[in-house]
Amino acid sequence: MQRALLQRDTLLQRCMTLCTRYLSDIQTKFNKLDRNEDDNEMEDFLGFSLVGRPVGGGKPRNLSTQELEQAHIYVMKNTEDVQPYFEEFAELPQYNSSQTSQNESASFIKWFREKVARLPNNDKSKETEELLSLSRGPFVGVKCYTGYVINGFRFHTKDHDKHLKTQSSGVVVVGDNGVDVEAVDYYGVLRKVVELQFLGGRTLALFCCDWCDVYDKGKGVKVDENGFVSVNLKRTLKMNEPFVLANQVSQVFYLDDNLNKGWHVVVKVQPREIYAMMAEDNNEEVPNEI
Repeated sequence: MQRALLQRDTLLQRCMTLCTRYLSDIQTKFNKLDRNEDDNEMEDFLGFSLVGRPVGGGKPRNLSTQELEQAHIYVMKNTEDVQPYFEEFAELPQYNSSQTSQNESASFIKWFREKVARLPNNDKSKETEELLSLSRGPFVGVKCYTGYVINGFRFHTKDHDKHLKTQSSGVVVVGDNGVDVEAVDYYGVLRKVVELQFLGGRTLALFCCDWCDVYDKGKGVKVDENGFVSVNLKRTLKMNEPFVLANQVSQVFYLDDNLNKGWHVVVKVQPREIYAMMAEDNNEEVPNEI
């Protein structure tokens, strides 16, 4: 009797499995997204691929004037089509003076808005429409989330981590290694996820973070003889750029350094379902070219 029931259950399971493979509009175990997989389509706005998805329901709030300006100028600095405008702005004598970075950002935002507004009205290209949307700036009202999934990583804010034994608020942005400039990796802790909204229904997700003082090689960050990086999370950078694009970050864990009180060892994380494979040594002899 038990054997007959087992055979029936096995046959039923096989039939259900066969059927579910043909149900494209219904979520099954064969077509559902992985826990850390992005479900957004590969759209494009300002040259950014809009991948990633927020976790949970967003809470609406209004950005302060300073936050709005910081987010706006950061997006423009990372938009390729805006770089010629920055170069032109730097050559203008009326703006090329000893301004603070905050005043300079405000001046550029105003100048850029007026400059783009003078573009030909008959230019209806996608690039021009996106520049017009960007020049107007994001709306004051945004949605804030406590988590975000992107590039195989699942991030949560540090306030969310307080109630959990796991840790998913550590972030790192790999620094750009320019000519004769040492690359600096920026380590931080995610404070909030902000979804900016622009004209035309366009959105961009930004991470607002507390960044470690990676410029102080003794009090903010240090590297031991084995190459392990440690950071002092209580020593943060005093900067006007707390925001970073969501697709620019990777995830790290911060482990307590038992030998140095107040310090944390950085452990970089591989995205889920991605494994670092060691390359095999090629022992074949390569003949010398004559």
